[in-house]
Amino acid sequence: MKRAFLLIILTAACQVGGASSPGPHTASGASAYAPQPGQLGGTVVVADWEYPASLDPIHATTAAELRVASLLFSPLWGSDPDLAAYPDLAREVPSLDNGGIRPGRDGVSMAVRVKLVPGLHWSDGAPITADDVIFTVNAICSRTQPGRGTAGFDHIASQERRSDTEVVWHFGPRTRGSCGLDVDLASGVYPAVELLGPRLRLLPSHLLAAIPDSSWPALPFFMHPEASSGPFTFRSAVGRQLIDFAANPHYADGRTTPGVYGRARPRFDHAPRLQGLTYRFFNGRAAEVAALQNAEADLGFHLLPADVAELSRLATAQTLISPTLQGEYLNPNHGANTATGVNPPWVDDGPVLRALEQAIDRQALNTAAFNGTATISTGLFPAVMKAYAPPQPHPPSRSLDEARRALDGDGWRAGVDGVRSKNGRRLEFSLLAPCDSAPRVAEQAELVRQWAELGARAKPACGARASFFGSINPAGAFDMSLYSNTWSPDPSAWAPFAVSIQVPSALNPSGRNWNRCNDARLDEELARGGTSLDPATRHRAYVAAAAEWLAYGCTIPLLEWPSVVQRSNRLRNFLPNASWSLDTWNAADWGL
Repeated sequence: MKRAFLLIILTAACQVGGASSPGPHTASGASAYAPQPGQLGGTVVVADWEYPASLDPIHATTAAELRVASLLFSPLWGSDPDLAAYPDLAREVPSLDNGGIRPGRDGVSMAVRVKLVPGLHWSDGAPITADDVIFTVNAICSRTQPGRGTAGFDHIASQERRSDTEVVWHFGPRTRGSCGLDVDLASGVYPAVELLGPRLRLLPSHLLAAIPDSSWPALPFFMHPEASSGPFTFRSAVGRQLIDFAANPHYADGRTTPGVYGRARPRFDHAPRLQGLTYRFFNGRAAEVAALQNAEADLGFHLLPADVAELSRLATAQTLISPTLQGEYLNPNHGANTATGVNPPWVDDGPVLRALEQAIDRQALNTAAFNGTATISTGLFPAVMKAYAPPQPHPPSRSLDEARRALDGDGWRAGVDGVRSKNGRRLEFSLLAPCDSAPRVAEQAELVRQWAELGARAKPACGARASFFGSINPAGAFDMSLYSNTWSPDPSAWAPFAVSIQVPSALNPSGRNWNRCNDARLDEELARGGTSLDPATRHRAYVAAAAEWLAYGCTIPLLEWPSVVQRSNRLRNFLPNASWSLDTWNAADWGL
């Protein structure tokens, strides 16, 4: 599975504005979001401790870079905290219902109509047009400087300019090498079209088209952009300490035209409420926490659960903790460990893996690694993905006695040192984690302790991040690993990496595999969901695939990472967002 860069965003406040008592709060979803009135003007100070290496929104490699860039560059459409799509630069989100998505009669192609809001302008006054859409897609698919994520865009075989405000994307089969494809693509059908809008933050073709993209990494534009489409524009910077933004004077152009959005009006059809925004960067997280304690900023990002105790005592601010799309889970290898040539003890012995899962105390893991701020997983998909979450989910609880009975019945007997054995084989295996992740090191130690109570010996091991990823998928040089992944909000973008077959196919063109799972029914459901444009069919397929995935034991879900944000009581309308639209999704509504 391709690892998306981490958009780690956490559980936030029920009261989005107004004073409140100190202490951490849990965020409500967008369904309860109603912007509060406030004064116009004023400046908000935002704090972080990682200075962005670039403000390029399509090549950003960290959440911090994309968060800053997202204040300057708007998406075609966005995704709110409930993962519902809303139009932004586009006047509607393409769908089967509105004719924006049209399947081809050949079964391997489709067309998507992108209709921009008429009258939009860049902050320098130049019009935002279909040329910018075409230019940005081509930049993402560049051979010399590809975007950070080409999935979905690699299905677009051609772009047709219909007018200044309309582009048609023609999805179809493509050859190896097109937009980073490593094999021929037999079908262009891509059900997860909604995911493309939040990732397509337009770049100004009138300023960049004449510049080779190979020179973009050193281009001054991406450190101080001269044109932007988002609610703010770049004003100035001071070393690596501060970036100053001003309200975009052209942000409201076209957005306030009555009826232009039809029934699907955006949330932001007005000029930014704030006069400006100052982004301050501190020398490390401790310095940022100290500045927030001294009320030197209205928003603090890039914080950890360990910071909550210090920050939640402030009466002038709230510590917002919210769930994210980043899931923490165990990866059991379902084949031989290629480093040792030995099968882990659960291969061909199903009760072992089920007993190991039953013996896990997830709340103890949460306490050890996240100070209790994470969410216990209730299924394969994160709780934020409400469409796929099980109804009335119940977090799994530890059943140590049941796990012991299962191993007893399977013939595993405890030895003099407490470790079980069966037919001369001890119940022991390696547990691999990244060395530089403090939460996972804490989880690893806790899992070793918990499984020892079952009679299983987990041998802790760690590797530097590069070697860790090199050892797991698809190399298979591990027994069990502790890992996390930031999920795509639509499972069909994940399906090609979850399929269990290890040979190239229409669904799995690269023959990738996750943990060497091999389950025909899983593959069937993933194929059904990954090739159908019908929402109901896809929903049924992915719910069935999730159940099969968990029954097989492809992964063992543990926790969902939290996001911690500090927000002052004077800031109105801030609401965390775990989707690719990020916490800045409604920055035009922020006010004082």
